[in-house]
Amino acid sequence: MPSVIGKALHDAQRYETMRDLILDVREKYSSRDAFIFRRKPNEAEIHKTYHDFGTDIEYLAQAIKIHGYQGEHLGVVGENAYEWVVSYSAILSSGSIGLPLDRLLPEHELVNLLVRGKVKVLFYHQKHHEMILDIAKNQEETGVSVQKYVCMCKEYIAPSLAWPEDDERFTDVQTWIADGKDAVEKGESIMKTVTIDPEETKIILFTSGTTAMSKGVMLSHKNIMSNVYAIASTLTLNPGERTFSILPLHHTFENTCEYFMFARGCCICFCDGLRYIVKNLNEWHCEACISVPLLFENIHGKIKAGIKESGKESLISVMIPVSNFLRKLKIDLRRVLFASIIKKLGGHLRLVVIGGAGIAKNYIEDFNNWGIEFLMGYGLTETSPVISVTTSKCNVYGSVGRPITEVEVKIDDESTKFGTVGEILSKSNCIMQGYYENPEATAEVLEEDGWFHTGDMGYLDKKGCLHITGRVKSMIVLTNGKKAFPEEMESLLNNIPGVKEAFVWGAKDEDDAVDICAKLLIDRTVIGENLPIPDTTAGDNAVREYLTAKMKEVNHQMPSYKAIHYFVFSETEMVKTTTLKIRRPQEQKAVEDRLAEAGTTMKAANGQNLDTL
Repeated sequence: MPSVIGKALHDAQRYETMRDLILDVREKYSSRDAFIFRRKPNEAEIHKTYHDFGTDIEYLAQAIKIHGYQGEHLGVVGENAYEWVVSYSAILSSGSIGLPLDRLLPEHELVNLLVRGKVKVLFYHQKHHEMILDIAKNQEETGVSVQKYVCMCKEYIAPSLAWPEDDERFTDVQTWIADGKDAVEKGESIMKTVTIDPEETKIILFTSGTTAMSKGVMLSHKNIMSNVYAIASTLTLNPGERTFSILPLHHTFENTCEYFMFARGCCICFCDGLRYIVKNLNEWHCEACISVPLLFENIHGKIKAGIKESGKESLISVMIPVSNFLRKLKIDLRRVLFASIIKKLGGHLRLVVIGGAGIAKNYIEDFNNWGIEFLMGYGLTETSPVISVTTSKCNVYGSVGRPITEVEVKIDDESTKFGTVGEILSKSNCIMQGYYENPEATAEVLEEDGWFHTGDMGYLDKKGCLHITGRVKSMIVLTNGKKAFPEEMESLLNNIPGVKEAFVWGAKDEDDAVDICAKLLIDRTVIGENLPIPDTTAGDNAVREYLTAKMKEVNHQMPSYKAIHYFVFSETEMVKTTTLKIRRPQEQKAVEDRLAEAGTTMKAANGQNLDTL
């Protein structure tokens, strides 16, 4: 059973609680910008210093006490905003229990989590105002126990929506901050005096999925602060550097990493929206970004298209091996040789950390070749969340790196050989307290000695780097007993030009034998550009011939038992979670329902357009 434990690469500050971190950075980086953002894309940018940030948190924490909600369950929901971070930080700094809620939840699911989470106060973004009015109106029937709805920015509520002046349950963040300010200026400060047990559950994070199935992950200050220290002693960010924030704040990866950025004295720049990514990177000159694969796969595609249009493909293909040779001699000229590429991303971007899902090796290799340190991280909400990450010192393409500081990883298999595939287990101070009001589910994944079963399959290589091969639940068990992981095949299919996304599953035929099948989400224009005779309006027959040939190439890269027998293509988006992961059972059912509706099977439909069957 191979095991590896992460070691610090450099010094970092340890904190017991989030409150301690905020008070420390407020003093240490007082005059530095903590945030840059806009209320709307066409408005002037707003800067908030660390002093502003820390003080707003102190005032709001005091208001939570004044209004009688200290120690209660308080929720936060909505778009990324300065007030979101202030609200959440104030909840935790007052010793209360915070519930960051998914901003994309439909109303009935948000209601369900408000009830399950016993939320007494809900801080909400102004874009949620209409939904919140409806929830408040019907809460007696639904069982919602919220007593105060606190709007993050009341003046930006849509003009068509009225503010409920006669409903005392509604207030806004600025009113509460003003209430707290008066008390703090008179010498009171719950933030400075409250006793917070670092090991007590203070955060409940509901995993993605329907609310009936989602689990409430219970985390402590110690869990989060241990992860912040582990990241900070593994990755390097410097005071004053600007980081680009685009992932939703309720997402544990973004949430924990932002506190890592605070610990380093960085300035967080909130994206104005997906249409403004390149504009924001250029105007704010961001040095680092935490993201998911999809964003940088799209950016990579646009960069490659730009290179092709400029006619510099041959030149760059020559420059890359020359640059890599010079790096072996300790001469790094990447950011000089490929300055034109880096300039398209603001000219300052030097570090990208990807998490949440895998990404093909060619993307990682290209960005690193161009001079942007492109790293892969791995973790789960239950691990606060980061377990491992690649670094400049150990960046094995295709892996998710070595475990971060003081995090131990082992493979659940009797073999002691590196390279043995099994379930990934992790143990550290970052492991959750358990699932909220669900001891049975907790016992299924958390052993008494502290080892957590991730549900992911993988292996450790001889360098101690972790490789993910798939999910235990998505594993395909073939008729001959061999096992295949959809994610492994999907990563190869996703490399086909014109394939935006792939979904692989095992389907039983009439003889109960298991066939490996795939659905390919295509970009018809890109496929057309890659045909022998380019045709951006390629018909289904041309697409089928192209994909059939590419499928043969993919199958040649794998053992024969993993070969994909049948595939269909589509231009209809996959069924996904709010964090953009494919809902495998639902997607498979959607394909099977479509086939049944058309009166056919995967074997008969092989190579055809699923949308037009």
